[in-house]
Amino acid sequence: MSRRVFILGSTGSIGRNTVEVIEHLRLRDGEGSWPVVGLSAGSNAELLLEQAQSLKAKAVSITIGSELNFECVYASAEELIRVHAKKGDLVVAAIVGFAGIASVLQAIECGCDIALANKETLVAAGELVMDAVQKSGVRLVPIDSEHSAVFQALSNRPNNEIAKVTLTASGGSLRNMPLEELPDATVEQVLNHPTWTMGAKVTVDSASLMNKALELIEAHWLFGVSEDRLDAIIHPQSVVHGLVEFIDGSVIAQLSPPDMKLPIQYALTYPSRVLGCCERLDWSCNPMLQFETIDYVRYPAIQLAYEVIRRGGIAGALFNAANEVVVHSFLEQTLPFGSMLPIVEEVLGTITHSDHVTFDSVVKADKEARELADELVASYNVKS
Repeated sequence: MSRRVFILGSTGSIGRNTVEVIEHLRLRDGEGSWPVVGLSAGSNAELLLEQAQSLKAKAVSITIGSELNFECVYASAEELIRVHAKKGDLVVAAIVGFAGIASVLQAIECGCDIALANKETLVAAGELVMDAVQKSGVRLVPIDSEHSAVFQALSNRPNNEIAKVTLTASGGSLRNMPLEELPDATVEQVLNHPTWTMGAKVTVDSASLMNKALELIEAHWLFGVSEDRLDAIIHPQSVVHGLVEFIDGSVIAQLSPPDMKLPIQYALTYPSRVLGCCERLDWSCNPMLQFETIDYVRYPAIQLAYEVIRRGGIAGALFNAANEVVVHSFLEQTLPFGSMLPIVEEVLGTITHSDHVTFDSVVKADKEARELADELVASYNVKS
């Protein structure tokens, strides 16, 4: 088997893993298989060029600094898709943050199937994106390990058979830090994740469990379940990635080592399964799997996610934009860890809500939320 592929966000963590999976599949299916038509990156021109040459890509896009010694270069991922994509192509959407939405919508419009790793696409514009998927008839397969787990566990069972969808969380780098020390956690402490190797933004979100909050909102759109059928649980070993409880009481879970190449390969080869490139589970190393309920005092982001789901409309766009601002500020060391969520909550509670969801309304909400969050961060700096 083989497909034409685009990798958007190819120089990030998911993108680099996708390149490894493509190389593995080519060894299996032959050198000419799995042609990579296009790659996109934000600013890492050196790695982008290296990937393009190695994969023999036809075209690339780079957002910042488009002076690239390559035959076919575009300034945006959506332009790359618009010019080169064909119906039936597979687009791996791994651009981090709100910036990934436009290219996903463009890919859907071109009739491409989506392997989605950008959770913000559905958090900020879930109604818009899922409506476009349904109207176009394309397939959307999630790459996030938790959503891939649920997708696999569901096996196309009808929605009315689902009692509850549960996502697992490692608890992040600060899971065992005393509660009174959390507000002053340093960037170094936060980025020291015990299980996963991820980009900085996702690692910060993991420490606050904001990543799980975003994933709950994403699961709401992906699987069509309301907040009362969504749950999350701490699972430090990161072996069980998601569980589905059905109305008859049966629970089906997906287990695998914490390696993103497995859900990436599953999304690329779906609905088939082929020999994988990941290590297998060694049960002698996992004699006991632990699960803990989430402490909402330590992780208040989870309850805020339920509120966003209940509100719908532009709430997800506000939530996501404010979070992107505060995470950036924390990484720049201009905002303490403990001040991030209060700012997100204030943005969500201050900007006038709207149920009207279009691309323009989502972009407007994103802009307003970023501006207010920037003001609140600056105000904090003045106060401190």
